[in-house]
Amino acid sequence: MAMKGRDVKRSQLSRNGFGPGMAVLAICQCALLMSQLASPRLVQSEPRSNTSAQPSADQSKGADSKVPVKPHKELPPAESPAQESNPVQSNTPTPKSDESKTKNESGEEGAEKGKEGTGRKTVSSLILTIKLALLGDPRLFPYEIEVEAGSDEVTLGGKVSTEAEKAAAAEIASMVPTVKSVSNKLEVVKELLEVIAHKQDEIITRHVKERFTKSATVTAANFDVKTEQGVVSLSGAVRFQVIVLEAVEAARQVPGVKAVKTDKVRIESEG
Repeated sequence: MAMKGRDVKRSQLSRNGFGPGMAVLAICQCALLMSQLASPRLVQSEPRSNTSAQPSADQSKGADSKVPVKPHKELPPAESPAQESNPVQSNTPTPKSDESKTKNESGEEGAEKGKEGTGRKTVSSLILTIKLALLGDPRLFPYEIEVEAGSDEVTLGGKVSTEAEKAAAAEIASMVPTVKSVSNKLEVVKELLEVIAHKQDEIITRHVKERFTKSATVTAANFDVKTEQGVVSLSGAVRFQVIVLEAVEAARQVPGVKAVKTDKVRIESEG
């Protein structure tokens, strides 16, 4: 009966898919399970090592992606020992101090010059003062009057053409301040005005000729120029009358010329 019961169980297991091979596999699994239960530390260490290694990698990735990197603060430039010890002096620009020094120096120099200017005395001469007074009179203007100043009196020398002009010179000199007395030694020469006029005519003639040299056509005409009491006379020969007119216009620009005569200029035709 017992054998029959075993056969019945085996037949039932084979029907359900549990054959001899399955039984061997079940036995192996049971043996493996028993061995794992016998050494639980080995079973637990492996997953822990795996889990511990995996979060570290995840944490590193998270740290790289989520945690922001703090920017580095820029440090101020290192100050020199002189600036650290005296910051006010370092902030003060040197050019301003130099400029203020120059201004102060220029102001001092200006003040010194002003003091010197106020302390200087005006330079004046009694002789020059008298000469200027004589030249300011139209009657005495043409004459060369010499002035000498002594301790007590002023001496007049030279030449005039009339007695009235001699007296006028003494009167003008006596009216100058600080003049106490006048010694009038002027000489009266009646022909003096003619001599002066002749000299003036010579000066006019020279200036007229200088004017003519500024024009090529007038220079080529080669006019003869003479002056008498301020009247200029031209003589010569030209082909065109317009050249004569140009010469007259040049002569009239000379100071002291009273008139220009051209009656001695000939107009010659060609051939």
